[in-house]
Amino acid sequence: MASPTDVPSGRTPSDTDPTPSTAADPAEPVEVAAPPVTRDKHLHQIDLVRLVTFGGVILDHVMLGVAAPANVAAGAIETLLRYTRYGFFALTGFVLTYQYRNRELNVWPFWRRRYKLIGLPFLVWSLLYWLYGHYLGGGLTGIADTVRSLDAARLAAKSLVYDLITGSAWYHLYFLSVSMQIYAIFPALLWVMRKTWGYHRYLLLVSFAFHSVLLYLMVRPQHGFLVEGVVGVLWRHLEITLLPYQFFILSGALAAMHFEAFSRFAKRFRWAVLGVGAIVVAVTLIYFLVLIDRGESMFRATNVFMLHNTFAYIAIIAMLYCIGTIWQERRRAGSIAARFMRTAADRSFGIYLAHAVALSVVQPTVLEDIDAPTGLEIVLAYAAVVAMTIAIVEVLRRSPISLITTGRSTLDWRTQTPAKSLPVGVLTMAAGLAVHYTFSPLAGSALVGTGALLTASSLWVLLKQRRSHDTPVAA
Repeated sequence: MASPTDVPSGRTPSDTDPTPSTAADPAEPVEVAAPPVTRDKHLHQIDLVRLVTFGGVILDHVMLGVAAPANVAAGAIETLLRYTRYGFFALTGFVLTYQYRNRELNVWPFWRRRYKLIGLPFLVWSLLYWLYGHYLGGGLTGIADTVRSLDAARLAAKSLVYDLITGSAWYHLYFLSVSMQIYAIFPALLWVMRKTWGYHRYLLLVSFAFHSVLLYLMVRPQHGFLVEGVVGVLWRHLEITLLPYQFFILSGALAAMHFEAFSRFAKRFRWAVLGVGAIVVAVTLIYFLVLIDRGESMFRATNVFMLHNTFAYIAIIAMLYCIGTIWQERRRAGSIAARFMRTAADRSFGIYLAHAVALSVVQPTVLEDIDAPTGLEIVLAYAAVVAMTIAIVEVLRRSPISLITTGRSTLDWRTQTPAKSLPVGVLTMAAGLAVHYTFSPLAGSALVGTGALLTASSLWVLLKQRRSHDTPVAA
């Protein structure tokens, strides 16, 4: 990530020293210069925000599947967890702007790189979830029916194209669709931010005004031109466009544009931000309870597009960033916590993509086979979903298909240990078969597939390592 440097490129402090250099006197002790201290430019505070946010979205989805729709306590927690939707886009705006605020953005290379890293996983997971949806509806026969006749194939192709355009192959893939829209407009956004320097506060106020009007209209019945023609189609799919999220995208982008001032503020006033944020969250929860008591439906009270909830979402994002600065200051390089956080940041995108299939596999088992209070069921389901998701992503990161499924290049085959991963893959397949024929065919099949991919990837790595050892080193 780029940032200004104190010394111009290509020069060292000695280049500006007017005193000519002389040879050292052998009779005098020679001072050995200390190695230069390299400043860690990684945004460690963002790693924490990202980790909590991805964990929050999984918890929200677990609670939606486990808790009863009328459960008020669950609804209150879910209302706050909906910050994750806006948090994702604030992070996107922040990270993109931080990378390019002090350097030139070449549009075509930018688009080529970004769309490769997110577009390929979007295509692959959209197809996988599309097939998975047909599998859930009728097993392998349900998938085969999509190509059983010419009319069926034509209808299936139309359905798949629609899902690719709208990002609706599964309920969470809209995030990738909106992200690609952000990438499309980001060069223009960066240009606008540079041209309006000094007026960013007014830009943000206009953005929030538009955000407020849009959200007010989105949760109310509409008529007239908003439901007709092209505008009507756009309005019905507004939640999968960047329009409802533009304020948070811009907020993140402007925070990064003024990174030094923003960081100083977050550190100096962090306790004030945490205190005010806690008050805003508390008021939001009280208002939620008032709405429910007045007969408001749970769906509407917890709706992510209700304008009054926006203030809590802003507060939570700001609070998380301030907590992230505490982690940044107290982090010890090389510690277990630091390594965990970096690994979690590396896996986070893949975890988001894969968690939905893990939830689909785990949730029925929890609901049908475990008779426990709702809170305990949520905890058990969450732990199981996270564990299975991590297992899937760890396998994908070690496989040749890592780039197209996690947006990250495959872990270096030279550092992998197939002697350990190969037995794990075989044991996972065996465990999957046992689960399949005992209490959960779907969970068992998922384990078998995960184990098979790990086994195949381990054999691939083992072959490459052996070929490398057998290749003579050139003189």
